[in-house]
Amino acid sequence: MADLLSVIKRDFDEFHSSGKIERAKALTRITGMHMNHNEYPEYFFGDLNAKFVLVHLMPKQNDNLDATYQGELKFQDFTDYVMYYQHFGENHYGKSLKNRRKSIFDTKQVHFIRPFNALNLSADDEFVNLQCVIDDKLQLELVPFGSSSFKTDLMTHEALQTYIELLLDTIIKTDRDYVIFCGKIFESLLRAHIVKKEDYSFKLIKTDGSLSKNNAKFSRLILRYKGQEFKAGIAHSFAQQGLTGAVMEDYGKKCCERYDQ
Repeated sequence: MADLLSVIKRDFDEFHSSGKIERAKALTRITGMHMNHNEYPEYFFGDLNAKFVLVHLMPKQNDNLDATYQGELKFQDFTDYVMYYQHFGENHYGKSLKNRRKSIFDTKQVHFIRPFNALNLSADDEFVNLQCVIDDKLQLELVPFGSSSFKTDLMTHEALQTYIELLLDTIIKTDRDYVIFCGKIFESLLRAHIVKKEDYSFKLIKTDGSLSKNNAKFSRLILRYKGQEFKAGIAHSFAQQGLTGAVMEDYGKKCCERYDQ
């Protein structure tokens, strides 16, 4: 993982010395979309060598309009920073913590991933599951700089090419069982690397047993990067509002079935 970690270290060192990251400011200028250049970047969460990879667009943060970072530095050094994100789940949901709070987003990930049977999820301890779903998989962020929203019309392949390449380079560093990109926009962002794509559309089972009015969508892909081909999927409907709990679990089940075909 030297390439990813070297990029992160450059950003980390610049941030610790100046309270800002020029690459984030440049991306704001290129896209016209605000990026927090004055907050710690969040490239990944969990195990860099995990068999299950879930890719999201960017960290959700309130827009910070300050010129530089204003708080106390959270990490002593780069090793401390990397260890924090490798054990992010334990740091937020570990048994030693008081006043643990369940994240809606992380709970959604538990429901989506459970049908893949790729993680050792518990049947009855939600906090064990929340820790596991972060620390035992690899979560990658396409753009590591937070923002209050992701304006897909501004985020083109041209603007994000170096970020896409770093993402793919990280994924192919080791064998993966599942690689899932969350969001319809990845269909266009990955287009140059798609060798084969099969699209699926299906109803989901609601909590009352009826079928959803609208179809959920998933795409199974073969991607090629640096001469290496690998299987992946696009969970188009992952971020859809109302797709939670048992309904999200049904979505994960149907995505898994199509991924494994």
